[in-house]
Amino acid sequence: MPCYSYVFFDLLPDLGSLPRAEIEAGKEAFVQCLRGRGNLRAEAYVTLGLKPGTRFMLHLNAWEAADIARAVSWLLHTPLGSRLRVTHSLTGLVRSSQYNPGHASKESSPEAPHRYLTVYPFTKTEAWHQLPYDERRAMMKEHVEVGRKYSSSISQLLLYSFGIDDQEFIVSYQMDSLEEFQSLVMELRGTRGRVYTKSDTPIFTGVHTSIEEALDTL
Repeated sequence: MPCYSYVFFDLLPDLGSLPRAEIEAGKEAFVQCLRGRGNLRAEAYVTLGLKPGTRFMLHLNAWEAADIARAVSWLLHTPLGSRLRVTHSLTGLVRSSQYNPGHASKESSPEAPHRYLTVYPFTKTEAWHQLPYDERRAMMKEHVEVGRKYSSSISQLLLYSFGIDDQEFIVSYQMDSLEEFQSLVMELRGTRGRVYTKSDTPIFTGVHTSIEEALDTL
């Protein structure tokens, strides 16, 4: 399914005033609403304590952006969802690589997800897009070669957001060791293409969990 969205949620102040039984019933309705949509795949990540203004994130995947928009609308109209607010969202599409046609990056298997996910919006400078294709391709080859050193334990998913969101790309990594991932990022900072980065923040890190456990952060 080519469309992905990372949707971050926080709670509204009035949620804490509700009776515990009503909150628990609201959680169940929220989960059932999400799992009842066969055209959508959803994974949950806890972001509480890792990024201000967010409690959890839903990593949503569907064939069409309209399917994701519809699902989030339904969620926000559940009794619990009406007391949540979306604080951030990132949306992009899977496409073949510009520099290696026929190849598209791939995230880890849903059946064996990594413990952590780090995701951020990414935009290149205007100067990058004006460079000759072969020059850009050579720099991206260097970037890819660094990534391959860590590919056995870190999965990357690159999404294209041109024209449909504020950034040009969404970069997503899944891993079990944040220290190893940090080593990858530090090494990538030294590649030639780094100078053509316009923006690559905010960075979000989440801990993989069930949807039920994500709602327990509320």
